[in-house]
Order: sequence, then C-alpha cells, then structure tokens
Amino acid sequence: MIELLTSLGQWFRPYQYQAALAIIATILVLFGNDINGALKHMIRKQHFVVRTLVFIVVCAFGYGLLTVWLTALLAEQLSSIPTVYIVPTVVIIFAVLGIYAQKQRHI
Repeated sequence: MIELLTSLGQWFRPYQYQAALAIIATILVLFGNDINGALKHMIRKQHFVVRTLVFIVVCAFGYGLLTVWLTALLAEQLSSIPTVYIVPTVVIIFAVLGIYAQKQRHI
C-alpha cells in the first residue's frame, strides 16, 4: 500500500499547484455568498456608485488577489507534506469540502 501511495504521490507532485488552485476556488465558491453578504451589510447605507465600485473592486481584484495569494500559500503547505500522504490529504480535503457543501445545500 505504501508503494502505491508513494507512486501516486510522485505522479501527483507536478500537479499540486493546480490542486491547490482547485481547493481555493472551491472554498471561495462555498464561502463567496457569505463574504458578499458581509460586504453588502457593511456598505448597504452607501451611495449606489460607492456600492458598485466596492463590488467591482472586490470581485475583480479582491477575489483575484485572494485566489493567487492563497493558492501559493496552500501549494507551499502541500509541498511540505510527505509524498506518501499527499494524494490522501488532497482527497480528504475535497471530501470535507464536498460534505460541507452538501450540508449547506450548495449541491
């Protein structure tokens, strides 16, 4: 079993950045409504133009910066996981996110 996990891990290593990106994108999709709701609550009394500009800045730059920064951070953390454990770790992360999405009725 260890040999299989090691082989899978060696195959997976070149794709860990893409896996980190997929994880971060999934998290942002799951929590995007909560983030937008909190932001909407904070700026609800502002003028229409201000609300629109804040929305544009947050969506265009905020989520983009979060995605880039958090993906690099997560990819770095994934690189510190031993090769034998990397694939099970990523599978568990996606399983936990899927269970959370199911409980929150996202799917």
